[in-house]
Amino acid sequence: MWLADNRLSATRLTQQDQIEVGQLRARAYFAGRNYIASARERIFFDSLLTPSEREDNRQEIFRALLELPARSLASQAKKAITSELRGWLSLAAMTKQHQNDPLKQLRELNRWKKVWSSHPAAVNLPNSLQTLSKVVANQPKTIALLLPLHGNLGTIGRSIRDGILAARFKLESDVNIYIYDTSTDHIQTLVNRAVGAGAEIIIGPLERSLVTELAQMDQLPVPVLALNRAEKGITQPDLYQFGLAPEDEMVQVADQVFKEGKRDAIAIYPDTDWGVRNYSAFRNRWVSLGGNIIDTAEYTQQRDYSDLIKSLLDVDQSEQRAADLRRITGQKFEFTPRRRQDIDFVFLLGNQSQARGINPTLAFFYAEDIPVYSTSHIYEFNDSRIESIDLNGIRFCDIPWKLTDTDIIQTDVQSAWSNSKTQLAPFYALGVDAFRLYPRLQQLKEVSDTRIFGATGVLRLNPDNVLVRKLMWAQFTDGQVVSRPLVMESL
Repeated sequence: MWLADNRLSATRLTQQDQIEVGQLRARAYFAGRNYIASARERIFFDSLLTPSEREDNRQEIFRALLELPARSLASQAKKAITSELRGWLSLAAMTKQHQNDPLKQLRELNRWKKVWSSHPAAVNLPNSLQTLSKVVANQPKTIALLLPLHGNLGTIGRSIRDGILAARFKLESDVNIYIYDTSTDHIQTLVNRAVGAGAEIIIGPLERSLVTELAQMDQLPVPVLALNRAEKGITQPDLYQFGLAPEDEMVQVADQVFKEGKRDAIAIYPDTDWGVRNYSAFRNRWVSLGGNIIDTAEYTQQRDYSDLIKSLLDVDQSEQRAADLRRITGQKFEFTPRRRQDIDFVFLLGNQSQARGINPTLAFFYAEDIPVYSTSHIYEFNDSRIESIDLNGIRFCDIPWKLTDTDIIQTDVQSAWSNSKTQLAPFYALGVDAFRLYPRLQQLKEVSDTRIFGATGVLRLNPDNVLVRKLMWAQFTDGQVVSRPLVMESL
């Protein structure tokens, strides 16, 4: 790496050059997921910066360290050679460990400040910690849940409710929770009833039409953390929109593949409203980035995908050329068909059953060396290793709840509710995150770089009050799911 060249040592550079080289090194380390090295590099040149530059640099130090798990941060803090790095590591470890309990996080922060009173971060706390006392002081004591508990969405609504209650009891919170069934009454009637009972914040509704109805109100009586998004981008100052929109995954796949340097795609998706809508979300993002859609194929409910894949990969044309040549020459000869050579990757939309049929067919028709990307819909907790063998090689994004076992509530939830390891798993995670988010909504709005490392992804609030999720990546290998690091932004 040229940034390690001896000619770039501090003794050979001006002060400004030292800063610029240090920043490049820090960004390179961050892109390579070496977060501690990135933070260490920034600490090296911190003293050379102006006061305003120093503040931004320290925010970046903290941001880099928060990418690591709390356990790793605590372990690295014990090994740190310099006192300044040790202080940063212990602050980040404390922040991650207690992010779901603002009161405990505040108490631990005050203890940290006493121990590290002369540390740069104690003099000027990271932005997300500066507002912590305000978060604790303003934390609502009464919540209303507005969820569908019966009807078509009843199973999902109950899963979200159970996730919320599990998070509440795990935290040993004294918050009061009132539950209202949106399948039984008009949404505005339920909101008025909840506020009349003392609710300071509402979590829900889940139904998109009801979220849209709330978004169109002139004013909401209390803040609302909706569990879906309003239609047509409608916003409301006190309406926070949080959910598991599949379109988000389409955008994340497009962004990730583009960062990896791939440009030419073929797409395979089901001929359903869901398939067309989500393929359109992927296509729009992909084209806006500068990518190309070389070809597409829609499938129905067939069990044999041979004709579809042969046509998509132009294998049928290769076979036809061989047949024409045999006919013209009148001779028999050995022939191996060739697939098209103008594609970098396959974007595959479908569930695990559909993907188990399509993925091996791609390999059979000579595309085994072409990477296949998909979304969370192809992975279920209860898939066996034998069932997943046919998914080998597929790379997909999903929520941390399904790809890791580090969440302290996860075991409790899975022990209490057997269906929390089925297709309902994401909704339990959504409930857990909703309970963890509600005290921090104002903080997320006021401090733009605040992130919550949740069960449904790394969460941040955009200017439209929509909670945006960054998912994890994984790959099927030998019938098992293996977490796969992201390729970061280019320098």
